[in-house]
Amino acid sequence: MIINCNKLARRKIKDIKKRVRKKEMNIRLDIIYIGKNKASDIYIKNKMKVADSIGVRVNLHKFKKDVFYEVIKAVCNNLNFDPNCTGYFFQLPIPKHLSDKNIIDYIKSTKDVDCLAPTNLGRTLKTNKNSIKPAAVEAIIEILKNIKVRPKSKHVVIVNDSNLIGKPLAAYLLGQGSTVTICNEFTKELKNFTKQADILVTAVGKAKLIKADMVKDKSIVIDAGISKSKGKVVGDADFENVSKKVKAITPVPNGVGPLTIAYLFDNLVKLYEEQKKEK
Repeated sequence: MIINCNKLARRKIKDIKKRVRKKEMNIRLDIIYIGKNKASDIYIKNKMKVADSIGVRVNLHKFKKDVFYEVIKAVCNNLNFDPNCTGYFFQLPIPKHLSDKNIIDYIKSTKDVDCLAPTNLGRTLKTNKNSIKPAAVEAIIEILKNIKVRPKSKHVVIVNDSNLIGKPLAAYLLGQGSTVTICNEFTKELKNFTKQADILVTAVGKAKLIKADMVKDKSIVIDAGISKSKGKVVGDADFENVSKKVKAITPVPNGVGPLTIAYLFDNLVKLYEEQKKEK
């Protein structure tokens, strides 16, 4: 079965659009984009398209990859105290000289669309009860619910160790009673781990990393990776061959990506509603 994530995304966006229009929400999303990345270009284009359909204004702040730390810090401070900015995020990945200095830590928790600021991420990892979760995690949870797969007692292998997907998803699944193994693209003998997975989640952006002989028969593969190969957008899984072996799989493109974008705007609306309560 190929999971129809586009259908799930359209349904979620329709719901968000109704909420925004019913309450006449005046929402603005800011995106900080540093450097140049093909996958990021795709995501930003799609995010801006969805924003326009919902009625959300977007400010895109673009910088060269060698931008000074102090410049980005100042942008964060301005957005943190800008009453017209509902929420913002860094389009990942960001250059090493900024990530090494934890620039993401400057995002105010009440404007943290990606749920990566220390307070929000800590609450998510420790208690799993934060009002918002990283959008990709919410998307993966929705996919499992849609295909009626309960993670309890399942062995879930996650090929991603980031704060955006791997760690918060693992925290959620552990809370649901799953057995969780976290790997990354550098894990030695990766096949030994992925072959054990009842549910395999991969998100490293490496084309055809996951081959058919690396997955268990009748397992579920959620491919949240994105990269380009021979001019085409592809995921981490060798889709043509893996799809013949597993019970269900998400495609790339038109898979986890559109649903992740939908939940990004769901998070943005939640932030708006919480900010209104505080006023």
